[in-house]
Amino acid sequence: MKQLFNSFLVLVLSAIVLISCKKEASQNIITMPSASTLDFKSSVSAVTLTEEVAASKVVTFSFSAPNYGVKVVPSYTLQFDVPADTLGANPWGNAVEVKLSGDSLHRTFLGSQLNTILAAQLLLPTGVNSTIVVRLKTDVNQSTGLSTTVKPLYSTIKMTVNPYRSYIEYPALLVQGRNSWKTPATRTNGYLLASSNFNTKYEGFLNLPNADGWGGDAFQLVSTTDAKVYGWGSSATTLSAGGGNLWLSPAPNYMKVNVDLNAMTIAYTPVKFFITGEDNGWSVSSTPMVYNATTGVWIASNVTLTAGKTFQFTANGSYDISYKLDKAENGTLIFAGAPNWPTSVNIPVAKTGVFTVTLDMSGGEGNYTYSVK
Repeated sequence: MKQLFNSFLVLVLSAIVLISCKKEASQNIITMPSASTLDFKSSVSAVTLTEEVAASKVVTFSFSAPNYGVKVVPSYTLQFDVPADTLGANPWGNAVEVKLSGDSLHRTFLGSQLNTILAAQLLLPTGVNSTIVVRLKTDVNQSTGLSTTVKPLYSTIKMTVNPYRSYIEYPALLVQGRNSWKTPATRTNGYLLASSNFNTKYEGFLNLPNADGWGGDAFQLVSTTDAKVYGWGSSATTLSAGGGNLWLSPAPNYMKVNVDLNAMTIAYTPVKFFITGEDNGWSVSSTPMVYNATTGVWIASNVTLTAGKTFQFTANGSYDISYKLDKAENGTLIFAGAPNWPTSVNIPVAKTGVFTVTLDMSGGEGNYTYSVK
């Protein structure tokens, strides 16, 4: 009898173990949800961006958490691209990626943030309507953070967008060529110093290959505020109202030029730009940029960048002259050397790949731009 009872007990325990194993196994089987269950959508189907809405919320992307049948913690990424790039051998290869934080199921963009993606990163034309595609990518990773065999889940929507050129016509000092050297008759990028704080201090970058004059470049500066003309003071680094020609030697030379009309001083600093960031170990010399005198921009080709890492633009092998993003206005490049370090942040990399990076300093202070393509 005892032996019979023990046998029965073994059968019961075995059945319980078998049922538990089946239950545990069933709880660990991932089932792929349909993309339609994500209910991915945007708050608007079309958006026109302007300076007036730069600090306003212009669009919110939202979706529902996918059900994989088991408890997982997915990661979410928004990918922005043009329809033509979603086909071919490398679909979505040039998409701009924005990773969502934590388990957030929505992301809201300010006008300036969306405009940076569209105009500076996707390089869409400004002032006209364009069609873009926005794709939600859902990944399931292991608890260690490593990837799994679970394929990403995608959901895509289309939008009509109209980005703007982020340009403000700040007060400026215009370069006026002297002697036989003629400068543009109207305000032209590359021939001006601007005051983004609307004060007496002006900054810009000049390259003067057609200038002439004794020992170098001969020019004066004309104020767009009151048409006053500024020229030579008591030395090469001082100014006077109505003064004669300003002379530079040698010429031509690509220079950072700073003017203080309160102190009546002018300073010239020859510069060569570099890309400095996490991908090159923050080297201030290993990734040089080349100046194109025809287009007026600095270019670095075949630059390897990694999504989630950051970089900045430095000059002359140090951080003394460097440019990063303004903390207060996402997308605006500002001087990041002393004493402006606390007001700037490094430029984030949106996607991993090999890129052409351009830096355009011709617009004067407040209108410096860059692109990563």
